[in-house]
Amino acid sequence: MKDYFIVGDVHGCFNTLKELLKKWDPTKQQLIFVGDIIDHGNFSAQVSQFLQQLQSDHKDTIILRGNHEHLFLNHCLIEFNKEWYLKSGERTFGQYLELGRNIETDAVWMKNFPIFYETPTLLVSHAGLPYDSLPFEPENKDGVVWHRNPIVKLEKLQIFGHTPQENAVFDIDINGINIDTGAYKGNALTAVMVNKNAEIMNLISMQTHELDLVNEEHFL
Repeated sequence: MKDYFIVGDVHGCFNTLKELLKKWDPTKQQLIFVGDIIDHGNFSAQVSQFLQQLQSDHKDTIILRGNHEHLFLNHCLIEFNKEWYLKSGERTFGQYLELGRNIETDAVWMKNFPIFYETPTLLVSHAGLPYDSLPFEPENKDGVVWHRNPIVKLEKLQIFGHTPQENAVFDIDINGINIDTGAYKGNALTAVMVNKNAEIMNLISMQTHELDLVNEEHFL
């Protein structure tokens, strides 16, 4: 059984991701992403292309479903979402068209992303576990794909992202850590190394690469 290398919200920061993964040892660590690999950043299509190849090369790699994958796949496969398209989707689709990458194919790929990863000592999800009766229902706005509410403290370690923080800091009150450090906001992309006993061994934060910096006007 391998240890874990768990990566926070990438949001299209392709160059930062490649730098961060230089710290990953695939012979000893299973790679897990907490979701939100796309949208906001400059290279969503490239990130998707890269991670599909990485999953092909390393079969144990897991990418969890974040709210942005959920929005993307529902828009592409079910119905047009004007709010998402105007806020993030049009820009993401433009990146796909520029790369010449098939949008629907990636939507089908994302549809198969699991909602969470769990062992007897570890829970990884996009947002932390909420006080809700249906926490793993992807359409539930109070579930682990969406919510920003208080998080249940478990005996097991929780690793999650979703709500950007300046720094990733272990929170004893929830026995967990939020590793979304706002890569697309120009801060950093963070990964946590966790051993097979769910003990945090190291935190690595890679400052957002200059090519991944986003024009702030996009978010006004």
